[in-house]
Amino acid sequence: MDASVDPRLRLSAQRALLGAISPDIRLIKVGLKTRTITFTVIMATAPTEQERDALSVAAAEVLSDFPNCEIIEDIIIDACPIPRENILEQGWVYLRAERA
Repeated sequence: MDASVDPRLRLSAQRALLGAISPDIRLIKVGLKTRTITFTVIMATAPTEQERDALSVAAAEVLSDFPNCEIIEDIIIDACPIPRENILEQGWVYLRAERA
């Protein structure tokens, strides 16, 4: 059984995020369970109002591709190492290059 996130959702998120990713964004991932899309962003610092707006617009664009769903936006401020997880199962769509 393939537990990876629907490729249509991943592509929708990547399209919606064009021009919306600022340097402090470390990771973005999406998921879909029972008609609820999760849009999770891990940032190095608290987002500015402009960054928050850009991410919210991107989330709305993703939602427009899935009109029968709802979306939960989650912005996490965290400087700890990025979690080790299966990137396909967890729906990673962006990962910033960081020094080890």
